[in-house]
Amino acid sequence: MKHTGHTTLTAPIERIDLANWLFALSDTDYQACSRGHRAAGVFVQDGVRGMVNVEAMGGHLIVLHYREVTATPHHVEMLSERSRVYLFHLVPATIQVRWTMSATARTADTTDFRCAVELTLPPLLRVLGGLSALSFAIRAHTREETQLFADDILRKARIDQNSRAGE
Repeated sequence: MKHTGHTTLTAPIERIDLANWLFALSDTDYQACSRGHRAAGVFVQDGVRGMVNVEAMGGHLIVLHYREVTATPHHVEMLSERSRVYLFHLVPATIQVRWTMSATARTADTTDFRCAVELTLPPLLRVLGGLSALSFAIRAHTREETQLFADDILRKARIDQNSRAGE
């Protein structure tokens, strides 16, 4: 199951640094980027950066332990090999979640931003997820967070540019 959100950033690609933005994201900023975001924190383990996210979507709770696969200014891929989903906040299951974000120059002053979430579910959970509208909830969540992540990226890019201008 894969869902992708897309929006346009009103900033040139040179001002976008997804890796820096993601690993500097505070818990408060993360929570502001979706109604379903409950908590987030970054860590480094064995020299690899990671992030723990807690999200609630469509009556389900998901705890993700992401590790960095790739992190550049214009492409980030995070993988949580053993995320825990609690269907209806009760029934636990283990899933794999891949989260990617990319930024591609569109014009001299705009950048395409994509945020994709891909879940690998065991067969029984695919059936239960279908019955519980998990796919619909994740699609709606991905659309919402894509736009709010973009807003936060732009806000921070402008703050960074303004602070450099004052130097």
